[in-house]
Amino acid sequence: MASKKKLPQDVEKRREILNTALGIFVQEGYFAAKGAKIAKAAKISEDQLFSYFETKEDLLHTIVDEAVHILYDGLDPNEDGDLQEVELLFFINDYFDSIEKNLKFFKLFYALRWQPGVLPLYQQELDEIVSMKFDVLNEYFNKSGAADPEMEREFLTSMLDGIAMNFVLEPEGYPIDAMQQKVLNMYITKAEYEE
Repeated sequence: MASKKKLPQDVEKRREILNTALGIFVQEGYFAAKGAKIAKAAKISEDQLFSYFETKEDLLHTIVDEAVHILYDGLDPNEDGDLQEVELLFFINDYFDSIEKNLKFFKLFYALRWQPGVLPLYQQELDEIVSMKFDVLNEYFNKSGAADPEMEREFLTSMLDGIAMNFVLEPEGYPIDAMQQKVLNMYITKAEYEE
């Protein structure tokens, strides 16, 4: 998908463009959004926009990649492929912290995900990005003696995603800290972690 053309490395400007594009994708609808409007809102020319991101699809894929990294970089932080319980608990805490710290981004990201026809544009790429992370979780649940490790992983990730969506929809009054503790308690097996 990406060409060999060297893209500008101004990280702050790229992030600003991504956030601007995400807002416009939600407001206008992904398919109706135009590069010219994104560029104007980001206070750059359309040529500059497409020097940072080659196409509108590249913007979308970068937004998805950003969301996955925000949520899943806390899983297997030492990247040895051997998840320990303390690392799983760290991941759960990091997941909740990431949602809270990036509330505006995820509010827009979930709205974009729900637009008709958008998910198929990045579903395969999303599956590829998270598959290694999911393999680590599957192996952890296998070693932990889960009857169906893949189902246990699916349950955990669905639960986290569902809690995140509910919090993003109505953050005021949502018991996010209690939810976080409840999820942690479900996966604590060693006595030294218990309060």
